[in-house]
Amino acid sequence: MSLPFPKSARLALALALLPLTGCFEDPQREERLKWREEEVNAKSADIIRREMEIAKEKQVLEGLRLDLVAKEKSVEMLQKQLAEELEKTRRVRREIEIKELRGPIPQISAGRAIIIDAASGETLFEKEADKRGAIASTTKLLTALLVVEAGDLDKEIIVEHSDTQCAPVRLGLKAGEKYTRRQLLTAVLVKSSNDIAQVLARDNAGSVEAFVAKMNARCVELGLQDSHYVNPHGLPSTNDDEPYSTARDLAVIAKLCDQQPEIRKIVKMQSYTFKWPNGRVTELSNTNRVLRNASYCDGMKTGYTNAAGYCLVASGERNGRRRIVIVLNDTEAGVWRDAQALLDWALKA
Repeated sequence: MSLPFPKSARLALALALLPLTGCFEDPQREERLKWREEEVNAKSADIIRREMEIAKEKQVLEGLRLDLVAKEKSVEMLQKQLAEELEKTRRVRREIEIKELRGPIPQISAGRAIIIDAASGETLFEKEADKRGAIASTTKLLTALLVVEAGDLDKEIIVEHSDTQCAPVRLGLKAGEKYTRRQLLTAVLVKSSNDIAQVLARDNAGSVEAFVAKMNARCVELGLQDSHYVNPHGLPSTNDDEPYSTARDLAVIAKLCDQQPEIRKIVKMQSYTFKWPNGRVTELSNTNRVLRNASYCDGMKTGYTNAAGYCLVASGERNGRRRIVIVLNDTEAGVWRDAQALLDWALKA
């Protein structure tokens, strides 16, 4: 018969055996832990492999994207080149058609000339268009432009004695007479009277000299580097400071005038009844013969001096096409023939 261990002995024995049981390993547990570690390592390796594959795919895709962008740019360039070639082909075809419609360019005796499209300003023909020289009374187009731009055309002007002091051609205004700006503007464009040009200039700027400064300032503003004005009418200078311009510069001014309804309305008038303050009237005939001879002509301004020869700015419209012709340094007979022939030629297409 064995004797039972006391409670305290049993507790002591348990404490003694406890460390011994902790030293024993569980093979199954170790196996499971090892399996889990291997599984984790395998998954980690798989993730790394996948990340590398994705990175390579991204590189391939980026290369394809850059290649696509380069191809798109190449296509755009080819499309642009094709459009340019097509436009060039259309332009050449149109030029051929226009040449066929217009026929040969008329032979002219004018020393300087140019034709422009009134809407676009495109040059259709030119001859010595950048050669400087006198332009006679076609100067009055710039005078008219500045007067119209100032506005208030129904305002009355009182003629001063200094206004009447100029060389022919004069209408014969007298100091103290009253006229509206519109009356004088119409008369100066229809009949080209030099005393009227001086009245308008002095009224506009305070003096003829100040007005001339405005004329030249406007040329600078428009980029007209080959123009120089010394008076509002275009007569030769009384000193060595001679006026000059070119057919090309004058075409720019004529185009601006053509855009002014007031000027357009006046320059197409074949005659104008000028009323004097005393009730007398004078019928002024337009000096532009082409205006009377060609139905398509509707303006614009004549001129003559020994230095400038016979000059004409002629405007016209047909079938929706509008052209402006400048002829300078022409003969008395040639100026009308040349201007009409060039205008007719330009309006054919």
